[in-house]
Parts: sequence; structure tokens; C-alpha cells
Amino acid sequence: MAGPSDISADELKVFMQEAEGLLELLDEDIVRLEQQEESDDLLQEIFRAAHTLKGSSGMLGFDQMAHLTHAMEDLLDRVRKKTLAVSPAIIDALLMSLDGLKILCDNIGAEEETPVDVDPIVEALNAAAA
Repeated sequence: MAGPSDISADELKVFMQEAEGLLELLDEDIVRLEQQEESDDLLQEIFRAAHTLKGSSGMLGFDQMAHLTHAMEDLLDRVRKKTLAVSPAIIDALLMSLDGLKILCDNIGAEEETPVDVDPIVEALNAAAA
């Protein structure tokens, strides 16, 4: 996924380091959420990671990543505000999102991109949030 041409190499490097750290955190935290009772602190940490990734990717023009993390953020906000309880469907949608985000991140700067369609993932997130 070649990003906008006006991103400097330094900006891209900083974004990639941040994105990789956030994806690792999301990976660990979503697994923790699946294995234990939900906690406010854990939900807040997951929400914050998705929110940060959404903002950074949107600011740099990585629109698919921003679109996907926006849908994650909406779902997580409902769970965080206790209008939805964590369920297997929510965990599955979050893990599917994480897989899509990892592919999108790997595609940045790659010579050969792995195709990823975020629309079905966004639909799964929206369905889990409904």
C-alpha cells in the first residue's frame, strides 16, 4: 500500500514503529479480553490503541486502515460504555480486524502487496455492534 507521496521517510518510519507497537498491544489485549472477564482498564487500553492507530493512519492518508480502525473504535466504544457485552462474535470481529490491519501495515512500502478487502471486515464489526 503505497501511501501518499508527500510523506517523508522519517514520518513513515515513525508511523510504522508506532503502528507495529499498537498492533502488538491490540493482539495481546484482545487475547486477554477473550480469556478473562472484561475490565474497564483493558477495554480502555484496547480502545485507545485503535483510536491512536485510526488518527495516525488517517492523518497520513492510509484510508483503508483508518476506515477499518474507525469501525473497530465504534464497536469498542459500545463495549467500553457497556451498551454491549463482550461476546464470541465481538472477539472474532476484533481478531479479523487485527489480521486485516497487519496485512495493511505489511503492505506499506512493500513491493508486492497482499490484497485485502476491508469492507467485509467492517461489515463484521458493524454486525457485532448491532
